[in-house]
Amino acid sequence: MRLAGSHPGAVSVAVLSLALSAVPRAGAADPGGVLEGSVRTSDGRPLAHVAVTVEGPPGARRVTTDPQGLYRVDRLVAGDYAASVDAPGLVLEGPARATVGSGEARLDLVLSPAPVRELVVVTAARGEATHSNLGVSTSVIDRERIEERAAPSLLPLLQEVPGTATARTGATGMQGSVFLRGGEARYAAVLVDGVPVNQPGGAFDWSAALPFELERVEVVRGAASSLYGNDALAGVIQLVTRRARDGEAPSLRAEAEAGSLEWQRYQAATTGARGAFDWNLGVQRFTTDNAEPNSRFEQIALASSIGLQLGSQTRLRAVVRYDDGDVGTAGPTAYYRPDLDASFERSDAVASASVRHVAARTVHRFSLGYTRTNQLSLNPVDSGCDTPEWEGQTGAFPICDFPNPDGFQNQTARLYAGYQADLPLGARHLLSAGADGEHEVGALGSRAEELLRPDRTNLGAYVQDRVLLGRRAYLTLGARVERNGSYGTKAVPRAALALRVHDGEDATTLRTSAGVGIKAPSFLESYGESFFAKGNPDLDPEQSRTLDLGLEQRLFGSRLRAVVTAFHHDYRDQIAYTVVDYDTFEGTYVNLGRTRAQGLELELDARPWPWLALLGQYTYTDSEILESADDFSPVYAVGEPLLRRPRHHASVTARLDFPRWSAGATVVHVGERADSDFVGLGLTRNSAYTRLDARVHVRVAGPLEAWVVGENLANVRYQEVLGYPALGRVLRAGLRLGVGGTGR
Repeated sequence: MRLAGSHPGAVSVAVLSLALSAVPRAGAADPGGVLEGSVRTSDGRPLAHVAVTVEGPPGARRVTTDPQGLYRVDRLVAGDYAASVDAPGLVLEGPARATVGSGEARLDLVLSPAPVRELVVVTAARGEATHSNLGVSTSVIDRERIEERAAPSLLPLLQEVPGTATARTGATGMQGSVFLRGGEARYAAVLVDGVPVNQPGGAFDWSAALPFELERVEVVRGAASSLYGNDALAGVIQLVTRRARDGEAPSLRAEAEAGSLEWQRYQAATTGARGAFDWNLGVQRFTTDNAEPNSRFEQIALASSIGLQLGSQTRLRAVVRYDDGDVGTAGPTAYYRPDLDASFERSDAVASASVRHVAARTVHRFSLGYTRTNQLSLNPVDSGCDTPEWEGQTGAFPICDFPNPDGFQNQTARLYAGYQADLPLGARHLLSAGADGEHEVGALGSRAEELLRPDRTNLGAYVQDRVLLGRRAYLTLGARVERNGSYGTKAVPRAALALRVHDGEDATTLRTSAGVGIKAPSFLESYGESFFAKGNPDLDPEQSRTLDLGLEQRLFGSRLRAVVTAFHHDYRDQIAYTVVDYDTFEGTYVNLGRTRAQGLELELDARPWPWLALLGQYTYTDSEILESADDFSPVYAVGEPLLRRPRHHASVTARLDFPRWSAGATVVHVGERADSDFVGLGLTRNSAYTRLDARVHVRVAGPLEAWVVGENLANVRYQEVLGYPALGRVLRAGLRLGVGGTGR
């Protein structure tokens, strides 16, 4: 117990002492009997660091499972023992009793999901962990929900996660942003199967992120740089590629979908496992004209996840995702005529290979990843000038086109390598320690000129201890040292606590977490060579201080789960552009910005009957600019709320599930928020809107499934970003043919 509460300087000594105490002395006899076994979900997934209580003649003993979901209780007197597992939302299957003699006895424990099931997440602890035993705020969008929701892109799905706001400049394929708890769009680390995919400096464009061949999406809210280093100021979003489940029979799937605005989507995939080999391979072709002139979007995407088991202790996995697409960029057509020749082309590739090896009770993980994005903005024709107009208002100046026939290029790549070890220390500690490094390169700028070609290398090392304190308190302590090629060396800590006030089916859990986040400057901010935007090599990293406190309550035999969380995020040393000479308009970048966001998240998950599921969330965000370097725009003035972060944001989903059909509806409300037209009209607020989406899935016959989806059924006119009209009512219908496996 003292390890968690000790002075940081004594941690290494305590860890070494615990490690040595866990190693049996040569020749020493271990008196008494032993009870050991595994703790797994009904689909075979091991549960790491959950508390197992064994009760028998001498009383109760409490231990935690190791990274493989194994537990061991020794020095037991002979007799009958009963076991229980502290995992709200999971229910033990079958008898959990065993008779222990003088040797070893085995009792494997299998847990099935309660009506509102327990979440098993990976991102929050950089290893599998049950949600109820973590002090951090997490959400999971699993495969079943992704398929049932049938959303046109990932943004509507993320919009239904507490604390998460989204904004897109128009329709599908247009530039999209995600804001976690009031942070900038570049303040969330984005991972694809464990590989960081943000551009150097944190930017990630969600425009082309479609829900294609995904197993799940995990969202962690709160600074997570203690594990992930750069970019995780406000949280982490991880996309996990679909993979075959244990023992899943080989299957083939083909899908076709068509609808409004010349929507066409075709997909083929195969999934399965045979012997030591498992696979998932998919390809998709997607096109739509959208609603505005010159806004056609088309994309081809590939995804694969291939696994190979080498013996009983080693598993290899390789994942590749690739997409290539282009979209017309007409501009803010609500205010002036569309640009009919401008376009945006992009291709993204992510490849990773990982090895998981078990030696004794230690799990070793090796990973290697490569990510590349290549973006090209084209504007070959001068469309002239136009004066903006909106509801009787006229802009203060005309907006002129700036043609660039050669295009503006933004090409970046990251090569990543990492190692992590997970090992139990004693009966109640699970220690994770690792190191990773990456090399970032880029080729940026107008292709009519010499491109900027920066590169930098970043290294990091981290340690995390998850410990069970007493009977019901799960403490997580972690820290990371990051060595970045731009700003040097920084250390970032995090602490989290989950306290089970009441256990059982109607469990009550208190949560709190606090952490520090960091983000490196972008390539242009550090190395830019333009006279008007000279890079500053002396920039400090942008930083965050985050704190949250929450309560989770399960009721009615885990048919209802309610969570309320208060949060406070402070974003410091924000990098901003500033003019240093108003005669020549020479500019550079400085650490002058500071903002904060605080508020409340409410989340409800209910399954009152097996055929009805309800999911709802409400987020209140109070944001404010505390320090600003912008002397021109009133929306960036001190005291103003943060751009495009609504104060009120809510969603409610209801779903009916029956053997041959299912139906669902989602209502999303986004409140008024600060925004700017940026074209001289003087607009600084964007109106609230409420959108209704619905869908029906029907098993037509055998392996054939059909569905109909309606987006924005009330045909509400709104703009997620000022100047860019969102789509009105859209209808789509599709067919899926599945052969073998589950047919899905």
